[in-house]
Amino acid sequence: MTENRPTTWGPIGILSVIVGVVSWFVGGIYYPLVVGSTAVALGFIGARKKQKVSLTGMLFGGVTVMFVNLMNLGIIPIPPALTSGKSHLIHSINASIQAYELLGSKPFRDKDKVKMIRNLKRGLEEARMVGIDKVDAQVPGFASHYREEFIIGVESLIEGYERSGISKKIEGGLLLDTWAKWNKENRAQLGRIRESTPSLISFIRAIVTR
Repeated sequence: MTENRPTTWGPIGILSVIVGVVSWFVGGIYYPLVVGSTAVALGFIGARKKQKVSLTGMLFGGVTVMFVNLMNLGIIPIPPALTSGKSHLIHSINASIQAYELLGSKPFRDKDKVKMIRNLKRGLEEARMVGIDKVDAQVPGFASHYREEFIIGVESLIEGYERSGISKKIEGGLLLDTWAKWNKENRAQLGRIRESTPSLISFIRAIVTR
């Protein structure tokens, strides 16, 4: 006859709850899944040892694991406020390319200048919506190049062509050439950028406050 041990308080059960709660506040590409799975594993072990609140820890961790998997499958979309802005990055670069194509048109007319400035401004708007530091976490060096070469370069070109400032035109052109070189060398890495999974708590906040 198997002896039924009474359910008692134990460190594994309590730890599973703590880790499960922490998993709700963790964001990143892999961290939420790792922390949530750890809470589930601890809760399972605690339940086998009949330690109190182990099932609660499993539940908390399981919610995180389910949330991450649904998001990775695209069933739950990442709120725009929490994205790294990969699409905005692509749009900003494409807008600058379109501007350069207009600049290279012969002859370069006033209407081409207007279109070029409009494209540059659109690219700048898109650039300001990129989660630069989030992208930098996946592609080291991106932040400094994007801010100091691409964004400042676009700003300088806009100022140069709006105010007919030759020095600003030259400055903007040189900065964007430098950016283009770095972008070409790191295109493969930039193409593999993944949206970082937000924490469950930040996701709920974004949904509630939008």
